Formats: sequence, C-alpha cells, structure tokens
Amino acid sequence: MPVWRRYLVKEPTGRLVELPSRQYDRADDGTAPIPDYAGRCVELVSAVLVGKQGAAPTVTEVAFTKLYFDQSGFVDAAKRERMIRLMLESCADRRCRKPARRTDCNALAERAHAARSELMRDFEWAPAPAEVTAALFVLGPPHSAVPLH
Repeated sequence: MPVWRRYLVKEPTGRLVELPSRQYDRADDGTAPIPDYAGRCVELVSAVLVGKQGAAPTVTEVAFTKLYFDQSGFVDAAKRERMIRLMLESCADRRCRKPARRTDCNALAERAHAARSELMRDFEWAPAPAEVTAALFVLGPPHSAVPLH
C-alpha cells in the first residue's frame, strides 16, 4: 500500500500552495535551498496519504505547524533541534507515576508546562476553521479520514 507526504505552504495572501515533498526534503537535508523562503517562518500543512490500488488516496493525518528557514533558504536546523528538545521536555511530567517522587514530579510538571507553552508559541499554527477546510479540500476528497494535530 503506497504511503506519501504532501506539504502546503500558506502564502501571505492566505492562499495554500503545494510544496513538493522532494523540494522540502532537499531543503531539510541541506542539499538544495528554497530561496523564496530564505529567512522566513512559514505556516505549513503536512499530510500523510495512503493509497490502495485503483482507489483514491485517503488523507490519514494532517498537522499545522510553523516551519523556519535560515537565511540561505534551508530548513533552519537550530530551530528544528529546539523544537525536538521542547517536544522531549514537554513529556517530562509523564515520567511521574510513583507518589513517593511528588517533589520531583512538581518540578518536572513545571518544566513540561513551560516547554509546551514554548512549543505552542513558536511552532504551532492554530488555523481558523476556514483554513482547515481549505487545506482538506486541496489535499483530497471530503470523505477522507483525517486526524488533525
């Protein structure tokens, strides 16, 4: 069963434009920049599609995020590393299961809350309902099953 990714970038006008996955991958791995995005933060819709032989593909997952590009047009590695670090820190409070570690858990909970707040502020794109509808329309048929993130 084929699985693939699609990316849409929200232009300043609000229109969603396709960002070919190959072009994104090359900017992400440092082999080819995207000059139009140099030094910018863009709002990105990323989707996973699954296809069956002879049937229309199904959009199985959609995420709305902010993606940062460095001054050359490559995906900003430092911002990506920061996002990953914050994602890991945001799970710190999930390590607390035993009541005996209550004081440690309070500190971990504060750390996790702070990380989640930073993630939301710097990397989350909370699209308006109309933007979600527009993205889903561009991505595939309306009957697709889509968990939103």
